[in-house]
Amino acid sequence: MSNFFSKYSKYVILLIFIFKIISFGIPDYVKPVFVYEYLVFFGLAYFFAILQDFFNPSERTDILLRVAIIISSIVMFITSIYYKATFSVAFSVIMFVAISFSLHLAIKHNKKNKQQD
Repeated sequence: MSNFFSKYSKYVILLIFIFKIISFGIPDYVKPVFVYEYLVFFGLAYFFAILQDFFNPSERTDILLRVAIIISSIVMFITSIYYKATFSVAFSVIMFVAISFSLHLAIKHNKKNKQQD
């Protein structure tokens, strides 16, 4: 029973947190484009985490989801520059570098496993 709660609690708490933020509403000074882009970015990351925890995705699916998250962070970066949002620029650059590095490590790990076989 404890394993059940530890496995699912992080996703339930995150969903409750998202619904609470949405219920407060979006301030007038926030551009709606940013809201949609962050929803896409975090939605892809959430989907990636669920796939990793509950299913065993193929290497190709794993890499394609990481590439989709990288593309989403690039789009956030371009939009942030256009609207001159400093925090969003910094966040998108950090996420781009981090996820690109994780993609690099995943590809390197896959190549190493193929060479050993």
